[in-house]
Amino acid sequence: MSWAQTCITCCGLFLASVCFAQKADQWGLQNAMIGPDSPIEIRSGSSYDAQAMYPVTDGPLFPLRASVQWSISPPVKGISIDAKSGKIRVDAGVPHGASTTVHADVAHGRRKLEEKLYVFNAGNNPLIGRWVVGPNIVCGQARETKSPAPRPRSLLGTLWKFHVDGQFWVGKEMGKAAGTLLSGNYELDLGAAKIKLSAKVPEGKPESSWSYVLKDSGKTLLLRPLESWDDLEPGCGYILSLR
Repeated sequence: MSWAQTCITCCGLFLASVCFAQKADQWGLQNAMIGPDSPIEIRSGSSYDAQAMYPVTDGPLFPLRASVQWSISPPVKGISIDAKSGKIRVDAGVPHGASTTVHADVAHGRRKLEEKLYVFNAGNNPLIGRWVVGPNIVCGQARETKSPAPRPRSLLGTLWKFHVDGQFWVGKEMGKAAGTLLSGNYELDLGAAKIKLSAKVPEGKPESSWSYVLKDSGKTLLLRPLESWDDLEPGCGYILSLR
């Protein structure tokens, strides 16, 4: 191959890679969202790093390579955001349930994104967060831990999310098995340590009541249905870990 042919080949490969990168960046911009969580939920007295991100196949959200100008509206006393970095700070005195909206001006106005923000306090609702169901179940009053018998509709290994606004979600976020298995509204009875789940997905799923116990300084959740449940033996419940 001559020098000229080599140069043409290299230039062609370079231009192709630039074109591919530009298309990838355009796709990311068109599908951008504020993440990594939706909605954004921040414990009072803590902080959160908001990012402009985009989804990838069978994987987590990926950071978007673009300039972002951040803001919050309407303003809430005790909640602030750094306009350049997206770091959100919530003072300890901000009450449970306070909310606002995070805004992101991406690539000098090419995209404008927004995401709801809620503040929570674990004393008002200790279930808020992302919980992963472990491989074992807990059974009986003595809370015996054992491996369950295989069930076709098992929720073992799923992610449970309880939100500030009274919504819940159960499913898998990534991989070939990604999807929603159960979602809807929940009602918390803090004094009785019970919750009621009212599912919207799947349709026709009856309401269910559950008792819960928190262990390990609130990092482990024992969640037991008070009536028969699809994939659990009578008297047994799930063991969930805070992610």
